[in-house]
Amino acid sequence: MKSVPPVLYERIVEPGPRLPCVAEWLVQEVWSRDRYKKLDPRKFLLQGEEEVNLFEQLVASAADRVYQELLSSPSANRRVLPALGQPDQAVVVFDGMSVREIPIALDLAEKSGFGICDVSVSLAAMPSETIDFIARELPCGRIAPSQLATRKELKERNITAIYSGSHTQPVQLPEHGNALLIWSAFPDNTYKDSGARFEGHFENLHLMFETAWVNTLQRILSKKKIIITSDHGYIFFGTGMDFPRTPNELRALNQYFGNDRNISLDKKPQVPASDDVYVDEACGVAVLKGRVKTRSTGDAGTKLYKHGGLSVMEMLTPWIELERR
Repeated sequence: MKSVPPVLYERIVEPGPRLPCVAEWLVQEVWSRDRYKKLDPRKFLLQGEEEVNLFEQLVASAADRVYQELLSSPSANRRVLPALGQPDQAVVVFDGMSVREIPIALDLAEKSGFGICDVSVSLAAMPSETIDFIARELPCGRIAPSQLATRKELKERNITAIYSGSHTQPVQLPEHGNALLIWSAFPDNTYKDSGARFEGHFENLHLMFETAWVNTLQRILSKKKIIITSDHGYIFFGTGMDFPRTPNELRALNQYFGNDRNISLDKKPQVPASDDVYVDEACGVAVLKGRVKTRSTGDAGTKLYKHGGLSVMEMLTPWIELERR
């Protein structure tokens, strides 16, 4: 049976910041390029998610403050707007890309001739939803990514925003020299289809990523530096990948959250008293912590990939800096 590395356990229960060691463990061990090369995609997914599930069970019982750290703000060099401060830079946001996809992106970067300058993580907003991330990272308010291209707040800062709704269609890039923001609906849009009901979706995602890469990254020819990031990640809820909870423990959570992992306090102010719930009064939201899985109904109940709560796989996001050689 898998276990949490002793060194990691020691560091998360000691005083001081914990996220740096958690991020290092995820990027360099759990979702490492070395492991990705050795395992087939399905095994890579299942082995990694099993380890993360065990780790988060430990966090929930002995180091709950890790969840508090997930609510902190990213450092200034891991923010989207500052990264768009130079005209020779581009930021590509792959909507819903998690840290488990970092090895895929790094392999594609090397094949495309990019230099890899930095591989690290940033943080999703609270809750880990797209419009909340946009409101935090860009001066546009809580809007959909498809609206970014027309926003004067970006144009006034000499930022050109492009929305790509399909990973199969090449983005059309402008000729002027503004800083460039490309927002791709991939892979988030794939989690909404029927394939998200099966473990094999990650393997298909692995194949689709190359198409998305060709139609976005490889078309950016005029920028010296390109940053790949995301607005949020995803939890994988395959068999045994959630916290063990009794039907009685879940009853109130099922009634309150339904098919979601977060709920607006304006809609439902009476939050169940549970250690599995975090209430963020500032954001006006209640969220499920860790890998608690409510018993969803309808079509949503068949999906194995979910986001919107407070867990390491939802809140820690990729931050990859590439340089064109």
